[in-house]
Amino acid sequence: MVRQLRIAGEDPAELPPHELETAVCELEAEHGGAHADYLCEIDPRTQVWVRWEEDRHEFVRLAPCEAPAEFADDVCRLFDGHALGHSWEMDDMLHG
Repeated sequence: MVRQLRIAGEDPAELPPHELETAVCELEAEHGGAHADYLCEIDPRTQVWVRWEEDRHEFVRLAPCEAPAEFADDVCRLFDGHALGHSWEMDDMLHG
């Protein structure tokens, strides 16, 4: 995992330690393809995500989703080009 982070241009020492222990997919339950979990923001236009399928994973830099929300205080917490619904359309399984 540390090697993959370095390939993505990230220093593992700068990430919160709990983020390196477990990953929880943040995409809608019925999505296809790779799972994805947010790790950190590098700047307002760049985030680091871990994506995985089965036992393969990769760390990638992705732009945040900029889809317009129905309400001004809503913002999609996913990456640009994600599958299916925006985060404001999903139930918050971790915090709800």
